[in-house]
Amino acid sequence: MKKVYFDIIKSYENLNNKILDLVFRDIDDKDLILIKPNILSPSPPESGVVTNYKFVDWVIKYLKSNFSGKIVLGESSGFSTNKAFEVSKIKDVCLKNDIEFINFEKDRHEIFEINNIEVALPKTVLDSDLIVNLPKLKTHMLMKYTGAVKNLYGCVPGGLKPKLHGVYPKEEDFGKLLLDIYKLISNGREIISVMDGIVGMEGNGPSNGKVKRANIVIASNNPIALDRFASYYIGYDPDDIITNRLIKIDYKLYYLDKKVDIKEIKRVKFKKPTTYYLNKVLPSFIVKLTFRFFTLKPEIDKKRCVRCGVCEKICPVRAIKNLRIDKNKCISCYCCHEMCKYNAIKLRRWIF
Repeated sequence: MKKVYFDIIKSYENLNNKILDLVFRDIDDKDLILIKPNILSPSPPESGVVTNYKFVDWVIKYLKSNFSGKIVLGESSGFSTNKAFEVSKIKDVCLKNDIEFINFEKDRHEIFEINNIEVALPKTVLDSDLIVNLPKLKTHMLMKYTGAVKNLYGCVPGGLKPKLHGVYPKEEDFGKLLLDIYKLISNGREIISVMDGIVGMEGNGPSNGKVKRANIVIASNNPIALDRFASYYIGYDPDDIITNRLIKIDYKLYYLDKKVDIKEIKRVKFKKPTTYYLNKVLPSFIVKLTFRFFTLKPEIDKKRCVRCGVCEKICPVRAIKNLRIDKNKCISCYCCHEMCKYNAIKLRRWIF
């Protein structure tokens, strides 16, 4: 039976090692430990988009005090990984703690085949003995929720991520891909996930929602078990989340070292993304029949747009050109919405 631990923490200044002692207590020393935060984009810590640098600092200090192996931190952002590393202030944390930062786009890679599609994974990920996964508690336009399983998708280097969105544009297909990648990454190494839920994001996440305090840290040695509890905690039925539904996992829940019944938990309900409600209002077979007519599509708000060109570069099907979105090409993967830090991509229904 998997275990999920949580602690109620109201400030990054109040972080303590109780939950880390519990989740790491059965872990032997490792030669190479990889820390994988969520550094989605060049976003400051107060945005709620990235794992807070104070949270990362807390985990690094704990690992250095309890493990003798080499510790590195790695990430591949949606764009501008090095800049994201700097703007998030995680660069400062790594420098202060003498931790090497690995940009997965620059790392050597090994190629794997998933459903006849080639997927690259960095050598640092594959060489690690332990991955310390530090997701951020957020809602997500495509997947409804993003947590421990989805954060491991950040191991896929740079430009390949939006390309895979193009191959797997639908929620269920993309969810299966996430689980396939998780299985590859977890083969031969342990994964400990510690979620930054002190400040999260609700609404149209993972980058253009609203900052939401959840005052929680969640940890587990199984990312799916963690996701089941975390999604419940913010108001979902856990089976609303496709990765939770595809792999059923039972777990025991602990408030630190005290076993608790999930029904006793007071939830902090997050506002759902706009895309969530279409599937809830209409029966699934109607949604499939009318998907083309009712699905939400991106539209550029020219008043907010600064013409940085990120949306054009990130679009996996090249549906954006000269601030215009070709609605016939658009696959509603929401990569442009996710990567626009100016909130200049709005979503509306295009009926055509």
